[in-house]
Amino acid sequence: MDQFEPTKVKSPISGKNNCFELSQTMDTGEVIKSWMCMDSGYTSTTLNVEGSEILENYQETTAELIKDLKWIDPETKLVWYPMVLNFPSFGILFPDGTSKDDWHWMAAPSVDVAEEDQKKYPIPGQPGQFYTRRVDMEAGRKFAPDQFYEAAKFLGFIQQ
Repeated sequence: MDQFEPTKVKSPISGKNNCFELSQTMDTGEVIKSWMCMDSGYTSTTLNVEGSEILENYQETTAELIKDLKWIDPETKLVWYPMVLNFPSFGILFPDGTSKDDWHWMAAPSVDVAEEDQKKYPIPGQPGQFYTRRVDMEAGRKFAPDQFYEAAKFLGFIQQ
């Protein structure tokens, strides 16, 4: 599978050039494009066609809020979903709330676990192994639905 460098393109959601497009050539020769809009926090791929088996499987396993927040591009008919970013070195960023009318971005940083506390955080399926970092929800912050970029900066995903 070949990967190409991401390029900035105009987001169909925000209308700004803060959306990253990445193309991948599969072993079959098929080129798959994916997008990450850093303004809205939404993502999609050329595989996200409404009614496709891929989306039906995704809809079965994802959180209700994420399903409720999906956006369908009226021009391409591709389905876009809010992102969940989870990187042990930075933390987690995800949509949180009770409905599509009452939600926010939750950004919680990753923190070091003191050596004496690591036994409290066992790694499942790895006897005798413990996490050295954890997400600190208490240090997390809520961001408005239009503040994904600010939330990503708060966690250090975006550095300027």
